Amino acid sequence: MINRLFLILKAIYNLCKGGISLSVALTTVTGYLLSTRQLDWSAIHPFMGVLLLAMSASALNQLQERNTDKLMPRTKRRPLANGLITVPNAILITVITGLSGFLTLFYYNGTLPAILGILNLVWYNGVYTPLKYKTAFAAVPGGLVGAIPPVIGWVAGGGDILHPSSIALAVFFYIGQIPHFWLVILKYSNEYKLAGIKLITDRFTIPQLRRLVFAWMLATAISGSLMAFIITIEHNAMFLLIHLLSLLLLVYSGIWLAKHNATHSTKAFVFINLYYLFVMLSIFLDIVLSS
Repeated sequence: MINRLFLILKAIYNLCKGGISLSVALTTVTGYLLSTRQLDWSAIHPFMGVLLLAMSASALNQLQERNTDKLMPRTKRRPLANGLITVPNAILITVITGLSGFLTLFYYNGTLPAILGILNLVWYNGVYTPLKYKTAFAAVPGGLVGAIPPVIGWVAGGGDILHPSSIALAVFFYIGQIPHFWLVILKYSNEYKLAGIKLITDRFTIPQLRRLVFAWMLATAISGSLMAFIITIEHNAMFLLIHLLSLLLLVYSGIWLAKHNATHSTKAFVFINLYYLFVMLSIFLDIVLSS
């Protein structure tokens, strides 16, 4: 009985891409903390709202791509592709998580955060997902799905959506999405071809693409530095140290990628994720130490 329950929960976790959904929700908390300048339990509301909406978007994405997922080794074990979860149950999970996320944001944080949450889901599933099969540059508009969640947090905390700090957050998290997507393609390009997804590797040679990704990683580092000094926080020594070290890590990984072949893109992928984690950690510590 316990084993069966564990397998069910694991299948639901995989359907909703729990790890990715959690990381999206953490960017929302980052925006919320920057907006409120204080740590309290109220941050759980935008966190849970965006987490549930991200889970819904992920489940809906697997519903949309359940047939192509069967064609790729990296996705054929997903719960819909391998039959662990039925389509009706996946639809039910999608509706429950999506509706719960929207209502959580609407009830606790207001209309605008809830609308932005739904907009992000629609953009991911209605724009980016089908666009992957039509253009190799789908990641460029698709990057908006990384820019909206921190803005949801900022607005949920009472901030103006057009405030320079809100815009700086959106730009920072948007730019990093582009190399993030393309690094995945560098690693799994052969599998994506099986699924009929348009690839950036068909437009550029591998060396050209490595240099292009490096340029976007450098742009991410620059936008991160600008963002750090636009947002109105204390910039204590701990913040500056963590930010500087993470910045150097990202630049090093980009240079390293430009000098190696595509099979080594995993290292750069890990580094860019660590960079975002360290930046969010530095903001969190800055607020804690300044309060």
